[in-house]
Amino acid sequence: MKKIVAILFACFAFVGVYAQNQAVTLWEELKKQGTVSMDFNLKGTDTEGMVVTNEEGKAYLQGDCYRIECGDMLICCDGTSMWLYNNTSEELVIDQDEALPFMKATDVKKDQQGNVNATYVADDITFKVKVSNIQHPGSRYDASFFTIDQSTLPEDVIVTDLRD
Repeated sequence: MKKIVAILFACFAFVGVYAQNQAVTLWEELKKQGTVSMDFNLKGTDTEGMVVTNEEGKAYLQGDCYRIECGDMLICCDGTSMWLYNNTSEELVIDQDEALPFMKATDVKKDQQGNVNATYVADDITFKVKVSNIQHPGSRYDASFFTIDQSTLPEDVIVTDLRD
């Protein structure tokens, strides 16, 4: 599960490293824009060029809150706590929100259609992320959108709460 978490964090790390001519990150820029949603594609290859992951997902941002839906994973953060739910293994990990890992981008570009393409290297895996379809939903998401209500999960879900 730790590898899956690392991969999902990497797919979302683009928000912390994209910078235009000024030293403004995409995360900061999106926070200025208010509430946004976006699609992403994440492809990770190892040092031999073998594909280790190829995922598509959707991310939602609102202030310090985010929600990432990718495959069987759901990551929600309300700005204080983070919930990571794996539907396949029926595991929920709750932790204090910490800054997403900031990966050093070796190549970050924004194309004419507004898509962001970035490359990250972490743990000998090269992640290529394409962010597209950045939209403003027109209204704010309800606070509950950025949490996972444990009562809605199956009874046999393993819950690990790491918050202090």
